[in-house]
Amino acid sequence: LLQQAEMAMYEAKGRGRGSWCFFDSGMDARLAESLRLEAALRQAIARGELQLHYQPIYDARSGRLAKAEALLRWHNPQLGWVSPARFIPLAEESALILEIGQWVLDEALRQLVQWRTENGAAPVVSINVSARQFAQPGFEERLWTGLRRHDLPPGSIELELTETLLASQDDGVGALLQRLHVAGVGLSLDDFGTGYSSLSYL
Repeated sequence: LLQQAEMAMYEAKGRGRGSWCFFDSGMDARLAESLRLEAALRQAIARGELQLHYQPIYDARSGRLAKAEALLRWHNPQLGWVSPARFIPLAEESALILEIGQWVLDEALRQLVQWRTENGAAPVVSINVSARQFAQPGFEERLWTGLRRHDLPPGSIELELTETLLASQDDGVGALLQRLHVAGVGLSLDDFGTGYSSLSYL
């Protein structure tokens, strides 16, 4: 009874604030699938299953390639291509997003250096950063360390942040955003309007 009540609780939480639901047998199957996916995701970095694909972003006026957005993809030998809509929320719910987020940052910087070496120039690379990763102690230092290690200027990257982060009312987050902006790191708001949908947050 307690296990089923707990499953119903997580299901209700997943539906959003103030939601409720009754337990049904399908939750057992969804929980089993979620646990199987999480176990596979924990091994994904070590097994080299994660990839970054890059979506070009062009300047509409000049037609020039302005940016490349790093998009995380996962291919598992047993599961095949797993949709980000399935594994990103799972990673967000656990501490996995911290390890995965750091891998994404390191890999994007490595690719940026490779493009610069091969072509003499490269577009700004836009990197999604989760609210949990951004607020993690030491994130700022790891970011600067990565840029220094690859000899990249701050303006060579842009961090895509979510409304959730900006709505956190955390003074430390605001101060960090200001420091990054002053240093030249690009900042953008990802998926605006899909969460709080409030211009006051913008």
